[in-house]
Amino acid sequence: MRRFTHRLHQLFLLAAAALLTFSACQKDNVAEVVIPVISNPGLKDGKDTIAVGDTRVLRPQLTNAVNPTFLWVVNGTVAGTDSIYTFKPTATGDYTISFKVSAGNSLNSYFYRIKVTDKYDNGLFIINEGWFGHANGSVNFYRYGEDTLYQNVYERENPGKTLGTTVDYGTVFNNRFYIVSKDAPMVIADAHSLKEIGRTPKLTGNANAFCGVNSSTGLISTTDGVYPVDLGAFTVGAKIAGITGQAGSMIRAGGYVFVMTETAGIVVLNASDLSVATTLVKAEVGFARTPDGTIWAGQGQNLYAIDPNSLTVQTIALPFPLYGAWGAWNPTIIAASTIENAVFLTQTNSWGINGKQIYKYQSGNPASLQTPFVTLPDNRELYGGGFRYNPANNTLVALGVEPGYGQHFQFNTLFQFNATTGAVVKNVQYNGFFFPVIPVFNN
Repeated sequence: MRRFTHRLHQLFLLAAAALLTFSACQKDNVAEVVIPVISNPGLKDGKDTIAVGDTRVLRPQLTNAVNPTFLWVVNGTVAGTDSIYTFKPTATGDYTISFKVSAGNSLNSYFYRIKVTDKYDNGLFIINEGWFGHANGSVNFYRYGEDTLYQNVYERENPGKTLGTTVDYGTVFNNRFYIVSKDAPMVIADAHSLKEIGRTPKLTGNANAFCGVNSSTGLISTTDGVYPVDLGAFTVGAKIAGITGQAGSMIRAGGYVFVMTETAGIVVLNASDLSVATTLVKAEVGFARTPDGTIWAGQGQNLYAIDPNSLTVQTIALPFPLYGAWGAWNPTIIAASTIENAVFLTQTNSWGINGKQIYKYQSGNPASLQTPFVTLPDNRELYGGGFRYNPANNTLVALGVEPGYGQHFQFNTLFQFNATTGAVVKNVQYNGFFFPVIPVFNN
């Protein structure tokens, strides 16, 4: 019995040893799992905003990837199997791009999210007068965050078509871009693609500005009064009764349209039927509107605050003069914030030559006019309409040229300042005889 028990113990030890040996062999035969690491996706946070027609090259960097294979999927559709993917969208929208890498017995993935806007959504236009006698007016485009401008974009989008020899105004109204040339028909383009939609007939006198009244009617101011425009057929109606001579800037506010005229002053039209409601003070610079609804204009050393409901006018004394540009009309230099009751303006001389200093008047605070809010560098001065407030990013966008005449006008700078603090956001220099007159925002 003792011998049998000893023999059984020996067999147990042999079985245990065999089992340990088998287990060790099994462990040796199991392949180690090595997951490929996406060390750099090539796009910060995997997010971006681009325009239709632009490209983004996605080139993720990998480590621990032995003999990898790749798969790219865009919004659920397989789009590529290379290590690099070039994304070039043809339509707007939100895109999710998944990148999958397989290596041996392991897999890893990364998701990119890219917002695609229309071609001219994420930026601002610059209306250029043009070099008289040499080149027609034009439109440039600046995309936010970049360090250069896209030049002559209207002509590029509309081959064979041109604007007038002097372009002095533009605005976006109901997703359409209205471009006013003094000596040519007004051009209407899609504000997102810049493709031309139509043109008005040539007007009597030189055209100055455009104002949208409602979805079907707009107004064009000219050197010979103001004319209604059918925004469907782009036909021009009979001259508005009660306005004679040259008219310039216009703004719709509440139940009225305010029209600046050279001889009569600010003529107020009823928006419902375009009849004359009243005539206010004479002004040369305007218009701008602050969040409280106040309409701002000015002349000489007077700044006017107009209540758009009661039509009462308050006068604020300025420590410097304001002059308009009736002799060679342009939109004049004035702008207003959309987040605070503040209006921006600058000193000009009697020849309409603009300075380098931009003032910020905070409503009810005359002391705010004593010190410039922003001063351009010595090698630049404001030109044309000078600057406008951009509500998309709370910036003041100013157009500067090199002081002097002749060749000096080919040196331009697009200035962007924080409209709350005055700090520089970005300045972009570019060359060309553009004679920039007013920035326009597609907001």
